[in-house]
Amino acid sequence: MLFSQDQRFTCARCGRCCRRTTVPITAGEAAAYRKAGAARWFREGVDDTSASTRDPFELIPGHAPLLRIRKRPDGACGFLSPEGLCRIHESLGADRKPLACRLFPFRFHSTDEGEVATVSFACPTVIANEGAALPSQARELRALHAAWARALPEPVANVELVRGYTLSGAMLPGLRGVLRGLIDRAGPDGRPDLSVNLRRIAAFLEDLSRPRVLRLEPDAFSAYFELMCRHALTNEKPPSTRRASRLARLLFRGFLLAAASVQLRLDAVLARRRLALRIAHVRLLAHVHGLGPGAAGYDLGAASRVHHGLDDEAVHAAAHRYLQVSFDTLGTGRRPIVEEVSMTVATLNAACVLARMHAAKSGKRVVDTESFAQGLLESADLNHADDGGQMSTFLTALSGGLEALYLFPAMS
Repeated sequence: MLFSQDQRFTCARCGRCCRRTTVPITAGEAAAYRKAGAARWFREGVDDTSASTRDPFELIPGHAPLLRIRKRPDGACGFLSPEGLCRIHESLGADRKPLACRLFPFRFHSTDEGEVATVSFACPTVIANEGAALPSQARELRALHAAWARALPEPVANVELVRGYTLSGAMLPGLRGVLRGLIDRAGPDGRPDLSVNLRRIAAFLEDLSRPRVLRLEPDAFSAYFELMCRHALTNEKPPSTRRASRLARLLFRGFLLAAASVQLRLDAVLARRRLALRIAHVRLLAHVHGLGPGAAGYDLGAASRVHHGLDDEAVHAAAHRYLQVSFDTLGTGRRPIVEEVSMTVATLNAACVLARMHAAKSGKRVVDTESFAQGLLESADLNHADDGGQMSTFLTALSGGLEALYLFPAMS
């Protein structure tokens, strides 16, 4: 099983996932919880002390036979206690919690190369990189994967470089190594210049995915791949500086709007007022495209007056580690490699903008670790709204392709 060797995680019981996400459960899990009398531990409101008289579970429209745990009016799971603990966990033990809860922040992907375990940066502990190192949790990860494979099996996916071009399993580790080597390359001040290094990666992938290169015979492509990997890692000449294209900048506004829209839908009060939610979306759409003032707590004008903060050691380290971990586990099969890289950086670009907004709200002139972490949390929430269907295609288009790498850090 492949996972990032540098990532740490031990649940800090902050409860963010319990307060924001929909918890899907299988029909078997629902039956077992009903048999155990789980309704006794379910609360309809934050301050309720008595058990609910309603079934804690409901069908997910369009996703039968999956169900979900009903939420309280404040948007939190009805099994969440005032102390921030899971009542199912407290009553039945950690192994009886819903599989979706036990999996988070991990996600497993079956590929020809084997299993890939990624982590979600929609978790504060993942961003802070706190807890036990993942290599020390290999046995637990394998047990989680086995439970996932039994309950929610997925077909093995081919890993493509670009759509229609399957990348051989032998090349994938080398590609990960090159991307990791490039993003880690030290700049004049002794630490990685993320903007320059992302341009290096963009140039490398642009060359590798040229139509004339993809038309090479497999042996010829393999030889060219090895040559370009060596060249990318040894070439000391910095890549040319250029702005992202106008189209990429326009598409990024749509990507940023999608990230903000997820936050609007996660607002428990606003989500129950459909008209107000639609009005907020329209106002936000106008603002993101420069046609209206700040809306729904988002203000690009205020954000533009805040420095991105990437020269701060802690902020730089968090952004760098996000890229490292993402490249370490590249090749999930959900998207071709080039699109996966583009989505990774587009998410980071959105995090940079959202971080500036949070800093501005707090009266700060520079993004600090707190505002950057909040921006990355919200940007990463977008990945959980990615359903792998039309939404996935839409987000991939909005990421702007490899132009997203020239855009970093957004709003520079």
